[in-house]
Amino acid sequence: MKKTFLIVALILVALFQSYAQEKKSKTSAGTNIPLSAEKWAFQSGKVDFLNFKGRRVMKIASASGPVVIKDLIFKDGTIEYDVIPATTEFASAIYFHRKNEREQEIVYLRVPKMTDPFANEGIQYCPILDGVNMWDMYPQYQASAAAKTDEWNHIKLVISGMQMQVFVNNSLRLTIPKLEGREPTGSIAFDGDSYISNIEIKPNEIEELSRVEGVDLTRHEMNYIRNWSITQPTTLEEGREPTTFGDLPKDEAFTEKIAAERYGLINLTRRFGAAEKRRIVWLKAVITAKEPTFAHLQLGFSDEIWLYLNDQITYADKNIFRQNMKKYPDGRISVQNGNTRLKLKKGENQLLIGVSNDFYGWGLMARLENMENITAIEPYQGKKHSIDHIDGYVGTYAAEIDTTFKLTFVQKDGMLIVEAPNQENVTLDYLGNNLFKMGLGIELQFTPDLKQVVRKENGFEMRFIREK
Repeated sequence: MKKTFLIVALILVALFQSYAQEKKSKTSAGTNIPLSAEKWAFQSGKVDFLNFKGRRVMKIASASGPVVIKDLIFKDGTIEYDVIPATTEFASAIYFHRKNEREQEIVYLRVPKMTDPFANEGIQYCPILDGVNMWDMYPQYQASAAAKTDEWNHIKLVISGMQMQVFVNNSLRLTIPKLEGREPTGSIAFDGDSYISNIEIKPNEIEELSRVEGVDLTRHEMNYIRNWSITQPTTLEEGREPTTFGDLPKDEAFTEKIAAERYGLINLTRRFGAAEKRRIVWLKAVITAKEPTFAHLQLGFSDEIWLYLNDQITYADKNIFRQNMKKYPDGRISVQNGNTRLKLKKGENQLLIGVSNDFYGWGLMARLENMENITAIEPYQGKKHSIDHIDGYVGTYAAEIDTTFKLTFVQKDGMLIVEAPNQENVTLDYLGNNLFKMGLGIELQFTPDLKQVVRKENGFEMRFIREK
């Protein structure tokens, strides 16, 4: 019996040691990537494998495009390598979680800035979504690099679930609390005129870095407008400014909702992807105030914005990088891009914002500096009113003070349309209780029993009487 127990014990010890060795190999064993052509996918004539400064290196030429490690899919772990970027290069980059050219994540040295200890642009991270480099949507993901010129720089990325740390020459330079890419796994690639050496991949070696998303310090702030109703994108012709009533979306266009990401960012690129032509989307929210008040609204936008409060245009601006119409910080999105003062009335206030894209990412941030007298901020909920007794509004109405000025109302497909001299026909929005919206700040209040309508605009009223 004792002999049997001894044999079983020896078997268990052997199994445990085998398991421990297997686990250690899965979590600690690294892979040194050979610097030879058969291991890499690259453009012909853009990469050489040679000896340089006593090392085996990969020499990447300018405008090489991504140089991809073959037969390797990476999720979590550590990536280490040495690099000497060419001083004439703009950036020296590594891609990871790379599905293809359109979906990947990137960390790169901004070579002209990488040695300056006070240059926050020395090293940067961003996702690439639908082929769009989201550099301008995440200005917080950058730091000084403390790198060296014409010497080897050791780069290490530790990637763990939602988080990443980036080291340069054994100094922690970037901590990314939430990776913003859409692919959790993918290939690894390099780009930028440089010498690369000593590439080592260590799957699952994460150095106790948490896998869960890190803290968002803005999450507790109620000041951000985080939830909106939104339209689908439409083409906006170059040079056109959406400042007429006909340019604005109808209530029924707001069929979907969108919520902010970290830092209050409404990421329109993530929602709608890339586009070659200028596009616009409209976002709408309702701010409820318990009494009339002023509220200062901070705005981040990329690239153009038009803001209407209760049908009155209140703010318009541009933050266009490539046309040198850049807002601080350097054309990137931030609630410091712009601000405006909102004159809120008692009750519900409709905030309508149009955002168009021009370059790189596309998005919006909106933050109220003060919350006094504000009781609610909610996405707009369209209220569809059927027009009962529509024939009671139809007819021609003459102005009481000038009978030559007339408005003619006709109905078509259940909608009421107004015809006015020297103006395009306008389909009216019915608000209920015999009240229609005609345009920006223009309302028409019917009194069917008296066969009259009052046109209201900016505090002025004009009465029209229906002709027999």
